[in-house]
Amino acid sequence: MRHLTSLKELSKDEILEFLDLADNFIDSEGFIRRDPLFPDKKVVNIFCEPSTRTKISFEIAASNLGCQIIDFDLSSSSLEKGESLKDTIDNLAKMNINLCILRHKDSVIHELIDQTDSMVFVSGGEGAISHPSQGLLDIMTVRHRKDLDNSNILIVGDLDHSRVFQSFIDGMTNFNSKITLCGPKELCKDVIESSNLNYEADLNKALKNQDVVMALRIQHERFEDKKGLDKESYLTNYQINNEKLEIANDDCIVMHPGPVNQGIEISEDVYNSANSVILDQVANGVAMRMAILIKYLSQ
Repeated sequence: MRHLTSLKELSKDEILEFLDLADNFIDSEGFIRRDPLFPDKKVVNIFCEPSTRTKISFEIAASNLGCQIIDFDLSSSSLEKGESLKDTIDNLAKMNINLCILRHKDSVIHELIDQTDSMVFVSGGEGAISHPSQGLLDIMTVRHRKDLDNSNILIVGDLDHSRVFQSFIDGMTNFNSKITLCGPKELCKDVIESSNLNYEADLNKALKNQDVVMALRIQHERFEDKKGLDKESYLTNYQINNEKLEIANDDCIVMHPGPVNQGIEISEDVYNSANSVILDQVANGVAMRMAILIKYLSQ
């Protein structure tokens, strides 16, 4: 039984298969079509961290495929009474749940997979390690506008704490685009030391000739301390605004996995500009998560 925890597990052909399958769910007018293939399948969402886009788009995707959706309410579950997550999963498996979408601040999904042989797991976000469905939909969004094998891609912001960044990089290693990293050194220290990707601290230099710019949220909730960040310094040096965006190519697309702090990582004008594909990412999320559910429910 296969599970989806990381894009490192997928080959280039498998990633392209996901992209093609997801595109098949988008009609000529851009709407997502329903295809109730799995009326006998049960899908549970267990989100131990807050989520809007991932949680709801998985629910819509499961509904579009005809699945029965179990919305696990953490606050009213027996986890609040001291039951372990493993025991909760064991009980759900006995209730014939076919697939579990799990988001957790810690890397617990691998242990649960080892202990449960009747349920498929899909990561909805694993600490700062991995967010495979977001990585796939981001790659899908790039492919709609640019060549995955021949683009300049810039990723800006809190690189050390971003699971979105990790999954996007994991998936894009299968393609030949040039990826540049940028952000305050105090938020990029681990990446600078461990990655062989190009790092440029100066955003003005990094933006030159870019086809894609992805801004990342500053993830304060994952900090052990506040890293001495100065908001005004970040706005001056790393916010993607109209003035900065003029340095990139005219047809450069701007992405953000959300949630977006408008006026921090990205200006409101850029968010609403013709260059922005941020809401396209949201729409693509439903189609991609339908593709994921089809692949892993069909085993």
